[in-house]
Amino acid sequence: MSTNAPIRAVLFDLGYTLINFEGDFSRVMRESYLVLAASLQEAGYSFDAGEFADRFNDIITEYYRSREEDLTERPIEQYLSRVLASYEVYDPLRNVIQGSLERMYRFTEEYWQLEEDAISTLDQLKADGYRLGMITNAANADNANRLIDNCGLRPYFEVILISAVEKIRKPDTRIYSRAISRFELPPSRFVMVGDTLTADILGAQNAGMRAIWINRRADREENHNVADRIVPDAVIETLALLPSTLSSL
Repeated sequence: MSTNAPIRAVLFDLGYTLINFEGDFSRVMRESYLVLAASLQEAGYSFDAGEFADRFNDIITEYYRSREEDLTERPIEQYLSRVLASYEVYDPLRNVIQGSLERMYRFTEEYWQLEEDAISTLDQLKADGYRLGMITNAANADNANRLIDNCGLRPYFEVILISAVEKIRKPDTRIYSRAISRFELPPSRFVMVGDTLTADILGAQNAGMRAIWINRRADREENHNVADRIVPDAVIETLALLPSTLSSL
């Protein structure tokens, strides 16, 4: 994207951009589903925990596939309700559902760690006069908000958009447009920083922004599949390189 307008606002992705998952992701997810099962069993629901974890994994995997196609973020509670319905539990208590999901997410939250150069980079950007925002795809808003607060990130951002709240996901340009409207700046004054070529780079560029790909956590099939047709405005390996890269755009 060619533009000479100076950057005034920097938007960030959250996962694998500002924070990183430190652990075996598949193993931790499986264990978190067992935590969910145990919480529901404590509430009086009867089923085999391992079988429940398998059913939940199947349904949540289908959910993840469908949301990548239509970019709609649906409440994860409805997918848990579908699993419970397979055990002939048709009207689960709302507080039980929410409390059990919270326990599941809190288990995984222990594995998300702040990138070592995140805070120093954000400090530098603020000192340089940039306005900062965040757009993150997340199935559960409480989970995303806890991650943001646990890592001390919230004070840096004047705008934070979470797909679970907005009901749409990156790369849908509408979520970018909502961020733009909050800042009251034209799209040409923004840059998006993220690790996913489709959601973060293509989505931002389609919304009229420039986009910087941070690729140290980006060695994934979803990026490999589109690397030949999505071209970032810049590529960096670490957040520490961001301030100097911004000055050169």
